[in-house]
Amino acid sequence: MYKRLFRPLLFSMDEEQSHALSEYALHVPFVWNALGAQSRVGDPALATTIAGVRVPSPVGLAAGYDKNCRVLRSLIHTGFGFVTGGTVTLAERTGNPPKRMVRLPESEALLNSLGFPGQGLARISPRLERLGAHRSRIFVSISGSIDDEIAQGFRRIAPLIAGIELNISSPNTVGLRVFHDPARLRRLIELLRSSRPTSTPLLVKLPPWTSEQDERRRALALAETAVSAGANGLVIANTVPVEDGRLAVGKGGLSGTPLLENTERMTAEVAALVGKNASVVSCGGIAKPEHVWRMFAAGASGVQLYTGMVYEGPTLPRRLNRGLLELMDTSGVKNVTDISGPPPY
Repeated sequence: MYKRLFRPLLFSMDEEQSHALSEYALHVPFVWNALGAQSRVGDPALATTIAGVRVPSPVGLAAGYDKNCRVLRSLIHTGFGFVTGGTVTLAERTGNPPKRMVRLPESEALLNSLGFPGQGLARISPRLERLGAHRSRIFVSISGSIDDEIAQGFRRIAPLIAGIELNISSPNTVGLRVFHDPARLRRLIELLRSSRPTSTPLLVKLPPWTSEQDERRRALALAETAVSAGANGLVIANTVPVEDGRLAVGKGGLSGTPLLENTERMTAEVAALVGKNASVVSCGGIAKPEHVWRMFAAGASGVQLYTGMVYEGPTLPRRLNRGLLELMDTSGVKNVTDISGPPPY
């Protein structure tokens, strides 16, 4: 129904307008109650642990969909095992000028140059205080260009949710590249750890990298630094930087299906590096049950998606859960964490 009826309507609109409409629909209790009745995650075979947080399904929502944390509870009802709100910054931001989103239907991809538009910590944190029991499956992405600003967000948000995702890798935001220096990243993570003595699960979202030797070496050094400094997990990875004249600022980040192969390779490289010292969450191009399988076989503990929802609709998490269970049943795999080798076809 989504592809036949709703997607053509949404795709006839500007990208940000259609996103706002879909977010508005999630405010309507009838919508997410109807989805929740069909999408509840109940099979223990899908349960996994991400950065010390136990979740009922490995399928998570990536940061960027609910930037202001308005509909996180509703999104849980669509079948996600966990969701990530934000990215949240200390102060309100308008982001980059429009046009800043472009659909690429032929490749089921998106371009974006949003640049962290959001209402800021003061307006968003009260919503997190009202999450109730849902907080155990909710992460929030935070970022900024100044260490102390990020630390303020960390201290305010960390007690309210299951864990924090630190975004140092958006290609659309000025100032983040300073944290691609291992020494600066270490200093930031150690500051976050010292600012809240009790342990809060912390994941770091890394920038993507190619298989070129020097680029790979730098990326893995950053991953190793993050874990040794105190991160419990790594999200692999952010959108791929591209130049495109359809975006007002002339450049942005590519997400969606074209990223899948690279995501699998990067996941395997990082998982081999960190072993059991940190969780690896794969993000980029995931839209089918076999994609989830491949990421777990590469060493992931969970996956995140966003662009897949744009093209497949709100029932995608449910279909991924059911499809993954079918693949596991075919292969005799008892738990998602036991997946290995290629998926059965």
